[in-house]
Amino acid sequence: MAMNQYFPSIATTAASLRGLLIAVLAGGLIALSTVPAAHADSATAADKTDGTAANNSAALISREYLIKAAILYNFAKFASWPDAAFDQPDTPLRVCVLGDDPFGAALESLNGKQVRNRTLATARITDAHDAPSCHVVFVSTSERTHLPEILDTLSRHPILTVADIDRFTTLGGIIALKKVDNRSRIEVNVAAASHAGVKLSSKLLRLADTADTARLPVDTDRSNESDSQL
Repeated sequence: MAMNQYFPSIATTAASLRGLLIAVLAGGLIALSTVPAAHADSATAADKTDGTAANNSAALISREYLIKAAILYNFAKFASWPDAAFDQPDTPLRVCVLGDDPFGAALESLNGKQVRNRTLATARITDAHDAPSCHVVFVSTSERTHLPEILDTLSRHPILTVADIDRFTTLGGIIALKKVDNRSRIEVNVAAASHAGVKLSSKLLRLADTADTARLPVDTDRSNESDSQL
């Protein structure tokens, strides 16, 4: 199925937090299988098998990040930022990838989608100091070794940080996508969200493995809107 056909179905399925729950917990977000190398009697057969395995692996990775792009879209829908985070009433809500881009064309799938009264726009950046114009930043695994410095820089701005890096929330990131028993779980550092001035819907927090809601300025208006969508 073509990507432009597949993504709308994901976005539609995840249009509410119930859809997000399905996408994250039931959809097998990171349930990727490893394709073993087959034994072959000839070098030609072995090469063919290796090529097939590589193609299958690439397809699985593409599907993983296609779904993760939809998850980022939902995070944007169930978060809110201070007015000062937007220069103008029509300033786009920017979703950025910091570091090596694992999304590929899936990232462009978000361009033009609506989040309340704003249009989504995507960008790829290579330096955390280029992030102040972003509202959601997915930190790529390529930046793992510099994560403390990156998060220190991003935490000074109203930015929702997301990653699938180990210890991401422990080090100060806001939302981590974690793999547990071949299923994705959401982990939220509510203190980091509060510090950044990013408000998260209480419905989103209920999906998180760890969420200290008492320390988070919950966005009541968005919570009520979320309730009406379920």
